Amino acid sequence: MGKTIYETARPTVISVRVADDQMDEIRRLMEKKKMSASDIMREAFRVLVENAERKRMDAIRAAAVKYTGTRVDATLDAHPCA
Repeated sequence: MGKTIYETARPTVISVRVADDQMDEIRRLMEKKKMSASDIMREAFRVLVENAERKRMDAIRAAAVKYTGTRVDATLDAHPCA
């Protein structure tokens, strides 16, 4: 298996200010999951993006049902952007 993008390219650094309680939660997750703070934040971003995409697809499905009266799950799920 090849190297991940983080091992082959120099990633962009983003600094984020967090409240003390948020940092406590990040530290708790770091300990529990044996992950770095950067890995925790990358995972959080990945989940955020996936949830946003899921909501977008749900809205498309709802509009399709509204305007066609037909469910289109199989068609949308087969689409490369789904």
